[in-house]
Amino acid sequence: MSYEVVQRTKNIKIMAYYKARLKEFEDILLQDVVDLKQLKKQSFHGVPDDQGVRALCWRLLLNYLPPERKKWMSHLEDKRSLYKQFIDEMIVMPGEKETDGDVTLGDHPLSINPDSQWQTFFKDNEVLLQIDKDVRRLCPDISFFQQPTDFPCSEIVNSNDVKRLHTRVQRRFLKCANVERKGLGITKIALSIKKANEDYAPMAEGKEAHWEVVERILFLYAKLNPGQGYVQGMNEIIGPIYYAFACDPDITFRENAESDCFFCFTNLMSEIRDFFHKEPG
Repeated sequence: MSYEVVQRTKNIKIMAYYKARLKEFEDILLQDVVDLKQLKKQSFHGVPDDQGVRALCWRLLLNYLPPERKKWMSHLEDKRSLYKQFIDEMIVMPGEKETDGDVTLGDHPLSINPDSQWQTFFKDNEVLLQIDKDVRRLCPDISFFQQPTDFPCSEIVNSNDVKRLHTRVQRRFLKCANVERKGLGITKIALSIKKANEDYAPMAEGKEAHWEVVERILFLYAKLNPGQGYVQGMNEIIGPIYYAFACDPDITFRENAESDCFFCFTNLMSEIRDFFHKEPG
């Protein structure tokens, strides 16, 4: 028997096994009440990456969706509405205040008051700087995270009053040109401000890259979990979850990949948070 025939026969068997396995998952997921114990057992050796099965299984296994299918729609609506509220309260509104530039006697950039909004802003930026570094190099072997999402956050990209998170920690430096001396000792020094080199292509107006979405999720997680905060390595945990959700064939699930990913990541971190500790200092 030739090598080609053997290989073809082998591929047919693999495909038949894959289809049978996919059917087993579909049968579980189509139950009125999903049997989570059975789903966990079936998922132990991996979940097929086809027809959105993997993303749906992860939503269930990470305790984001309840087992009862009839509750899914209302549950998703509530969670997605809550996530939008997080964005408004922790990113949009603070961004508008920063743009207003309202400096009062009671609260200003040099204030040492621990309750100062400026102090909170600076502390947030320390966390954001680390997140920004990590998400830019997320999964460098694939270009997915550098590509624009089809569903950018309209409250941010369509507003001139709200800074995108990565612009808050954008690094700049001064570059000195040649020193020129003219006439009676008058010295001219040409300085130019230059942005630090970025490893990503700039997005068109109204667009944002997938890594910016992941940055926003991690920033909100750090804000809502101050005891845990952000620890390097969390970006590697959230990457596969977001990728699976953002590639879901169902357009509604894909459109809400950000909010769904946030809650799934939060639930997962509640189980593995002991593996993530901040370095002292």
